[in-house]
Amino acid sequence: MRRLTFLVLFIAAAYSAYWFIGSRAVENGTESMIAQARSDGWDLSYTTLNTTGFPSRFDTTVTDLSVSPMGEGWQWSAPFLQVFALSYQPNRLIAAFPNEQSVRIGGQVIDIESDSLRASAGVSANSDLSFDDATVEVGALAAQSDFGWAVTLDRALGAFRTQPAAENRYDAYFEIDGITLPADVARQIDPSGTLGPVITNTVLDSAVTFDQPLDRHAFDGVGALPLATNFTLRNFTLHWGQVTVRAQGGFDIDAQGIPDGRITFRSEQWREMIEMMVAAGVIDSSIEPTVMNIASAMALGGGALELPLVFKGGAMSIGPLPIGPAPRFWQ
Repeated sequence: MRRLTFLVLFIAAAYSAYWFIGSRAVENGTESMIAQARSDGWDLSYTTLNTTGFPSRFDTTVTDLSVSPMGEGWQWSAPFLQVFALSYQPNRLIAAFPNEQSVRIGGQVIDIESDSLRASAGVSANSDLSFDDATVEVGALAAQSDFGWAVTLDRALGAFRTQPAAENRYDAYFEIDGITLPADVARQIDPSGTLGPVITNTVLDSAVTFDQPLDRHAFDGVGALPLATNFTLRNFTLHWGQVTVRAQGGFDIDAQGIPDGRITFRSEQWREMIEMMVAAGVIDSSIEPTVMNIASAMALGGGALELPLVFKGGAMSIGPLPIGPAPRFWQ
């Protein structure tokens, strides 16, 4: 019995020492990251930084946090930020954000109120710290600008994870429910107001391939940043009022950031869809009547219409009809 008691006490003491050393390592590592960010030109300030959570977690809390990258013209601030990690699985992190935050962009201040904004991320337990997955989820969220506009949503989810079956390929999924756009933006996209003020649901299910793996080497500041080489859109669905728009397709991206491929949009409410693309600037307003006439001929008696948005040679077209230069993902 004495030996068992001694063994239990020894294990408890050893684990307590591990947690103490680990918690100091977490704090020192966080402070080193902050110091490195400051040396890279970030304006980063906070009041306190401490780690608790004995015995099973490392819970790090930073208070009165303010972050602003040099020369970027924006600043994020929050009363606190909490980062949690299990003491036996430190390669997975969970971040909890306060219900109130603010972002300053130029001379504009945006106050953000949210319900249960959480983020999590994990890396593989190897020397490269290869990216594994990341998730951001929030309930109701409202963003109010001191310029007078506001955006609200009921729920949002974003997920990004590695695709083990393909090299340097990552799945990206986003879903947002109940988006209420600023009134002037909604009027610009939907001048007639027939769609209503709320975008009911938006889903994007896709995959992105990069030219190198996402790991610690990709962001150490020594080599080039990863560049996307392919984008695959498995499903895009938008429900707004009486309009439902779906899209699938994909494109390759060359070394100059120019896409080559096609995305096919499908909708039974194709007139409204074309009007939205014109309002968004995808289709030039001067050729809207031509696009409408072509679409009417393709819609087969007014039914569902499929519009292929083609990227080729630095230009965009809807089918054979040129509509302007293709976007460049980088210069």
